[in-house]
Parts: sequence; structure tokens; C-alpha cells
Amino acid sequence: MGRFNISSIRGVKAPSKSPSVPWSSSQPSHKILYVCTGNIARSASAEVISTHKAHGSGWTFESAGIGAVVGGPVAPFIDEELSARRLNFAPHRGRQITSSMVKEADLILVMELHHLDWIVREWPQYRSKVHLLKQMARLRAQAGRRSDPISYMNLTEDRPTKADNIADPFRKGKKAAKIAVQEVEEALEIIIPWLGNVAGVNNS
Repeated sequence: MGRFNISSIRGVKAPSKSPSVPWSSSQPSHKILYVCTGNIARSASAEVISTHKAHGSGWTFESAGIGAVVGGPVAPFIDEELSARRLNFAPHRGRQITSSMVKEADLILVMELHHLDWIVREWPQYRSKVHLLKQMARLRAQAGRRSDPISYMNLTEDRPTKADNIADPFRKGKKAAKIAVQEVEEALEIIIPWLGNVAGVNNS
């Protein structure tokens, strides 16, 4: 990502609607950390969409960047995509990834291979819980119907591929933003229901 003026980025508040997946109300807390570069486009979208779709699940969703636009709101065109889905993204502000975020997360889902490489260089002891978002969605079909997603992903020997990348849409226009948010959303539509397989979580 290039250098830019944070003040040029707009945050637009949009109304939220009912969660799309029912969950039971009293469940243990698990956490997913989504990571991209600036934390104002792809990982921000993943956090907003997940929080909406898995509301009341006992899961929490956070996001950060390896080179974050700290304090920056959701990027132009990404805001339009989220607004069109009636998602409340206005509170989001970019955050830099920290060791405590990495330590506390059950899973860390990144957008591109170089994000995975960067995190593993910084915190190699947590390699087993760092994966690409689209990689996890792809592996869902191979996992057993009742498999625990945390255990499955921590133990997998699958190697991510270039096809698992979600390209950075920043400053690439409306079409790139649309594609990025769509790819994030499609992956989460597969992953979110799988999260209900974690022991103590009930999504029925």
C-alpha cells in the first residue's frame, strides 16, 4: 500500500439488520483475528461481516494490519460495498497487529501469502493458527461434517496457494473493491457455519 492522507477516507454509518445465522445466547468465547496490510479494506470487511453474521455466537472477531493505517476508517469503495449490505462499519478504525492480538486469537486468517509469512517471521511459535481466509473456506469441504475448525486448522498440513489470495483493492477503484468484498463474503459464508462445531458452541 502507498502513502496517503487519512483525511481523504470517509466513514459512512449504515444501519444493521438481523444476524443471518442463529446462535444460542450463552456460549464460551473464541476469537478470530483477520489480517491484511492496512486494516481498512479486506480484514476490516471480514471483521464487519463476521460480527454481523455470527452475532451472539460466543465468537469475537477482530482485525489488524501488518502495516496498518492506524486510526483510519474503512477505505473508499469498500465503504460503499459494506453500506450496500446494510452493515455498520462506521466504528472501524485501522489497528496495527500486536503480539497480544496474535497470542489471544484462536485462529488468524490473513488475505495473502505475504501476510502469513510476515506474521510467522515475527511470531513463529504461532504458525499453526495462521492461515489464509480462502484456504480455510477451501478446506471446509475436506473436513468432516462435525470437525472442530480450530483443531482442524491447527493440525492441517495443507499449504496455501496463490489461488487462496484475495488481492489488495486499495486505490484500485470500485471494481477491485467489489471483487475483494465479494471474495471475503463468499469465504465467510462457508466458514461462519463451521464455527458452530467448536465444543460448547451451538448454532442450531
